[in-house]
Amino acid sequence: MRRTTPLLLALTVMLGACAGNRDADVKNDLDAAPAKTTTLQVATTPARSGTLDTQRSVSGTIEAQRDSQVAAQAGGVVQRLLVQEGELVARGQVIAQLDDTTPRQALQNARLQVQQAEISLAQTRRTTQNNAGSLNAAVAAAQASLAQAQAGAQSAENLYRLGGISLSDVQAARAQLAQAQSALSQARANLSQNGQSAQGSVPLQEAQLAQARVSVQQAEENLARTSVRAPFAGTVAALNVEVGEFAQQGSAVARLVDPGSLRVKFNVPAADAATLVDGTALNVGYGGVNYVGTVTGAPGVAGTNRLVPVSARVQGGANLPVGAAAQVRYRVRLGQGILIPSGAVQADAGENVVYTVSGGVARRTPVSVVAESGALVAVRGLDAGAAVVSPIPASLQDGARVQTAPQTGATP
Repeated sequence: MRRTTPLLLALTVMLGACAGNRDADVKNDLDAAPAKTTTLQVATTPARSGTLDTQRSVSGTIEAQRDSQVAAQAGGVVQRLLVQEGELVARGQVIAQLDDTTPRQALQNARLQVQQAEISLAQTRRTTQNNAGSLNAAVAAAQASLAQAQAGAQSAENLYRLGGISLSDVQAARAQLAQAQSALSQARANLSQNGQSAQGSVPLQEAQLAQARVSVQQAEENLARTSVRAPFAGTVAALNVEVGEFAQQGSAVARLVDPGSLRVKFNVPAADAATLVDGTALNVGYGGVNYVGTVTGAPGVAGTNRLVPVSARVQGGANLPVGAAAQVRYRVRLGQGILIPSGAVQADAGENVVYTVSGGVARRTPVSVVAESGALVAVRGLDAGAAVVSPIPASLQDGARVQTAPQTGATP
């Protein structure tokens, strides 16, 4: 049997006491990280590649691209209202009828003036034609008389040279010739005067007839203005007059809205506006009912409030009241990258890090955060499919041995 000397025994006791003190110090230091040989239980979730988006909700105003105040084109007392508020009307349909007594009488007078002008013109034309016929006949008779007088005068001259008749007979023949010439000149003058009269009176009366017809057209337009008509198909949003009231020319009789042109206008941050391109679908809520909206055109320019105005067409919202407030919900893309739970990212030494598990060992991996929404984060610097620790235990270190616990759920 091996014997132990007193000195060796004393050294053994001292070394054992020192080792015991070191173990006690380690166990009493609660802030100290466990040795890497300690196996931690962690939960992991697989990282996946994807796009991170989120839903926004803003207040908007319902407007109509075609929203018209239908004005009276003539002044008059309202005799009838042919539509009711909320009624759908066609283009050109009469909304209100004003008193048309005076315009109707004016139209009848104008038509009578046209008839009178037509009668006067017809009479003038007939008189001119009849006079022209008789005057042409008179010219023809005067020409025949002149020819006969010329022949008689020539015969008298010949007989006088032969001594067959006296000088007085020759002078009488000459006088008849002069008279025939004068009669022809007068007949031609009468015919010319009749033509000049026709050239002056007929065009004048034709102009008077044309003016009378213009007056009829004007009277018809004045009468038509007493009927207030819808300029386009739409819904009567409001009636501004009542039967018996006097409507001034140019005053609003009704408000007409085109239901097919309803829009909702709202303001969004500049970052969101970049995703709301023409054709983007969104939801419009009013009165507990959701409608489909479609962004029309490009967003506007940011105002002094740094918000960008956006307009969207509302489908099936014909009964939405113009000017009412609606709730607009839309989705925006925040970023694209590797999607992991927000609890898997930790700020450490001035950078964002995650811990991945491979072969039972946790590895610290720096990442850059692209976007965050709710419980998800989009990052770069991580491979898709990596097992990411989430949540991160406070004592987890790079290179620590870990045991994966059953997953509580995959990445949303």
